[in-house]
Formats: sequence, C-alpha cells, structure tokens
Amino acid sequence: MVETSRVGISAPKVIALIGALILIKDSISYFYTANVLAIIFGIVGLIIAFVIWGSLNIIDMNKLKIPFIWWILLIIGLFLILVEYLVGPNYLVGILLLIAALIEFMSTRKPYPASRIVALIGAIYAIYESVMSMLSGNPLLIGGAIVAIIFAIVLILTLTQVNIKIPYAWWTVLIIGFVIFTWFFVVSGTLILVAFVLILMAY
Repeated sequence: MVETSRVGISAPKVIALIGALILIKDSISYFYTANVLAIIFGIVGLIIAFVIWGSLNIIDMNKLKIPFIWWILLIIGLFLILVEYLVGPNYLVGILLLIAALIEFMSTRKPYPASRIVALIGAIYAIYESVMSMLSGNPLLIGGAIVAIIFAIVLILTLTQVNIKIPYAWWTVLIIGFVIFTWFFVVSGTLILVAFVLILMAY
C-alpha cells in the first residue's frame, strides 16, 4: 500500500505531478520553434500531461477515471525520454516519471523512503553528468564537474551508515540540490530538489 502524507497524496503522485507541470512548460516551449516535429511533440506532451494530471485524482474530473499504475508511468516515461532525445535531450520529465513508476512498483512490495530513493538517483545522475562534462575537455567544465561529483558523493554518504558528521536532513539536500541545479546540472539538481520536497512532506 502506498503511504500518503498529511496532504493526502502519495510520493509517486507528487513526483508525477512535478513531472506533469514541467512537461506542460516544455510542451508549450516547443510551439515557439520552427521544428514541425517539436510542435507535434508539444501537442502530444500536453495530452500526456493531461492524462497524468487526471490519474492523480487531485480534483474531481467527473466520469473521467484514469488509473495511476506503475507500468503506465513506465511506458510514458520511456516514451518521453525518446521524445526528449529527438527534440531537446534533457530527459528530466521522463526520468521523473520512471522514478515515480519505480517507487509505485516498490510500494506494492514494501514501503521505502521515497526521498532517499530520489536523492540517490539524483546524486548518481549528477556523477554521470559530471563524467560526460569531463569528456568535453573544457577545463572550466572539468573543474565544475569535479565539484559536482564531490557534492554528489557527500549526498550519497549521508544515505549510508558512514559517519561523515553531515546528516541526511532537509537542509543538506536543499543545499546540495541548489548548488548542483544553479551552477552545474539542471536535471540532477532538479531531482535532488524533488527529494528535498519529499522530505518536507515526510516521505
């Protein structure tokens, strides 16, 4: 059974909602391009965002009943990653929906701390993005990547039993997420900030 916080919505639905809002923003931005394929994907993206929103049951949509099921999220997430690869690869929305699918699936087996799962994925993705930046050969990008890796490793260590005197707390995740999002990588930084939101919601 998926746990819900005092706001009455489960962690996977919070993540999916954030993904849907970002998808709406990205889809609208496609309309300002001259790329016909991007415009088509923008229309499809708005439809998908509507489907996701309807599945959350946040507001009463009368007889429209859209199930919130992990494998549907998985399919949508994989599709959006493909779309993002074709029209503007940042993969953020697709990754968010895949994470929502993962946590929704895991919750059917055993409850897991959603914020820690998202934080771990965000830190690992930050390391991946850092390695990709290092391959560019740009000294400035390499320097930034090294700093980002340090912050990502610190976050991972807070999730372990290693005593580094830095707790896994809302302010730790907020600082690391803010630094990585602002100065280094939008995708991994956003994921870590989503973990911060989940901590505040007691997930």
